[in-house]
Amino acid sequence: MKKDITIQKILFVLLRHVKLIVLITVLATLVTYGYSKFFIEPIYSTSSLILVQNFDNSSSTEPTTSVSSNQNRVYGSDLSSSATLANTCTVLFQNSPEMIQIMDGCSLSITSEKETNFLRITVTSSDPKKAADVANKVAEKAPSVYMEIFQYGKVDTVRNAAVPGAPSAPDVNKNTMFGFLAGLVVSVLAALFLDTIDTTIKPDDDLYKIYGIPVFAEIVDFESEA
Repeated sequence: MKKDITIQKILFVLLRHVKLIVLITVLATLVTYGYSKFFIEPIYSTSSLILVQNFDNSSSTEPTTSVSSNQNRVYGSDLSSSATLANTCTVLFQNSPEMIQIMDGCSLSITSEKETNFLRITVTSSDPKKAADVANKVAEKAPSVYMEIFQYGKVDTVRNAAVPGAPSAPDVNKNTMFGFLAGLVVSVLAALFLDTIDTTIKPDDDLYKIYGIPVFAEIVDFESEA
């Protein structure tokens, strides 16, 4: 029996299976929320910020004169080379045995801030306090690790890491929304599939198109609740 597929037909099928659609959607939403909230271990991330420079003009103790001012002036080329040096330090710090020893099972990520000479040290752990402690220890250790390789410039801590108050993952609200959408799609597909495999004749079916014979009357089933 061939069935014509129209938007009106699809909407009627969805309305006929609205209870099934609501049930599957609500169930998928609740399962996703419960799994994200109670079964996935929360992960906390925090970061400290350091500044890498290929020059050090802070140690000068001479009186301020026109000559000393020119010596202490920072040029654009200095900032550009500092940014390049900072990018090199991202590899140096992440692979340093001293830094690896500090990590204590945490995940460490060091990135350059938009191609500048600022480095963001991001530490991820299931313990928020440990994440902050490790991020600050890495920032404190960075100058000594830097000077072991380079004999010029300096590394300063710009901002210390704070203990995160909320987990960075999982995103319960986002996961719950995905669960809702997935449940809605699955339930709609299930309703359409059930209608496709259903070969019974419904009162709304066009019997004339099926058999080519016009229907003049229907026999009502009084024993049925419907």
